[in-house]
Amino acid sequence: MSEIIVKKAEQCHVPQITEIERNSIPQPWSEAAFAAALADEKAVTLAAFCGDVLCGFITGVYLLDTADIYSVAVSEEYRGKGVGKRLLEEFFAALPNEVQAVNLEVRESNIPAIKLYEKTGFERVGLRKNFYQDPRENAVLMTKTLR
Repeated sequence: MSEIIVKKAEQCHVPQITEIERNSIPQPWSEAAFAAALADEKAVTLAAFCGDVLCGFITGVYLLDTADIYSVAVSEEYRGKGVGKRLLEEFFAALPNEVQAVNLEVRESNIPAIKLYEKTGFERVGLRKNFYQDPRENAVLMTKTLR
């Protein structure tokens, strides 16, 4: 696999990001939602490129000393190759120094994602019963302390 390059996502990347999201989760964001995130000055949206292919993305927002990851997804053919880990590391690095912690929610059945998050320093801090729909499922709450 070619080198993974991560950079700030741009509006021209929205259709590809939306397609990755649509192929990754049951209730994906719309193109309009991703476009709005890119326009938000408190949001961080990064795109990963494997060669010339946009192979993954991460988006989240920060406020004061906390950030929340809203979505992270990698195209199926690039999963397990370090793209997700690299996106998380670059997301942490892109946050302002005031941010002390990063939070996220993940489907309880998404064991590969939970393992990735734990490998990058997240800890399980709670459970939201029946948080997800289609199918109905609990969300594992995870937090990573940055500084």
